[in-house]
Amino acid sequence: MVGFDLKKQLKVHERSLLRQLFSKERAMRMVDWYLTPKNDIEPIAEAWENLQEDRKRHYQVVLQDVDLLSNVKGQKILVEELEAHPIPMIEKFWKLTSHADKSLWAYLHAPDVFETAAMFARAEALRNSKQSNAWNSLPKQPIEITKSKVKMLEDRIRQYYWNKQMRGKVCKIHHYQRQCGSQYFFAYLPDWPDKRLYFDEHEELAPKEDTYAFSNAFVFEPSLGIIELMAKGGLRVQMDLRRAFCKSMLDIDVPDEDPLKRLYQLDQILDPDFSFVTTPEERISEVHLTRLRMVPKVHVPLIDHMELKFFETENLDQVRAVVGRQLDAIGLDSDQIEVSQVTIQFVFMSGSSKRPRKMTVNVLCPNSCDLRSKPEELQPIARNCLVRWGIIDD
Repeated sequence: MVGFDLKKQLKVHERSLLRQLFSKERAMRMVDWYLTPKNDIEPIAEAWENLQEDRKRHYQVVLQDVDLLSNVKGQKILVEELEAHPIPMIEKFWKLTSHADKSLWAYLHAPDVFETAAMFARAEALRNSKQSNAWNSLPKQPIEITKSKVKMLEDRIRQYYWNKQMRGKVCKIHHYQRQCGSQYFFAYLPDWPDKRLYFDEHEELAPKEDTYAFSNAFVFEPSLGIIELMAKGGLRVQMDLRRAFCKSMLDIDVPDEDPLKRLYQLDQILDPDFSFVTTPEERISEVHLTRLRMVPKVHVPLIDHMELKFFETENLDQVRAVVGRQLDAIGLDSDQIEVSQVTIQFVFMSGSSKRPRKMTVNVLCPNSCDLRSKPEELQPIARNCLVRWGIIDD
């Protein structure tokens, strides 16, 4: 994992959790876990050197996955899986304040849940990367996953790689479903034989010939009709794999088309007749536009875009007045710019003794929105609003 720092990772954890992690290692029993300060990992590093090489590799892999689940997105996935699979002593998880400690606790006390969450997190890290493309033109409906459909997809993927590249004579697919309904398909195939250098038991570099596995990932969002593919080779490969998935799992033939049609539209926010309309049952007391980015449709010397941030106290009319003055200053009117990004703040009603609950949603044209990272109970409310306001093309 690029950027992984083992020493830094060891520093961030509570000593009691590290003691549990290494409890079966004789070399680690020499460490005084209770008296060693948290920032002093030298005793741990010294004991680490006495571990057998295979055990070092094991803990390095574990701690890399712990690190992967220690950011905000990773924690959301981990909590989602823990809540779906109740385990004993879960109250201890919630008492921990560090994301890193929560991830390590999950590995120690809910290893199966931890492994599943880490797998999803690895896939999420690849989404929206250079190896990834998504299409949003599929039917918005659930799919039935059967052994025969999975076998059909395996055969089509295998045939594609063998016919095109003469590799991948075998394909095995592992299917998983996220609690949010997203369907994940991991396709594993044998790569061309390769010779790689490794360190042998004498710590000498030696070549090793072997056939290694490579993998592709398919993520299907039934409620959105989106299929995202993570596979090397770019669109040329991904379009064929998309066709194989749609025929096998959805029984439809799809034409080649560009990824992701426009999902979001923001220009209407500057229309004087536009307003953030809500309904009583949504229990939203206020909606604020706190940030807006505009991109000129015509050439303007020295200006790529303009970004404005607003106080929560400003209403839409005040925002539009500020935007108008900014446009006047550079000789543009509203039909010569495109609103490319906004931040919208929702303020929800609460009891008189509680502070109002707030949630911000960032939307970036043409197809990026962080709504999925927000509290699950508020996501449907916000999405309904975005549809009503014409921001989501539903």
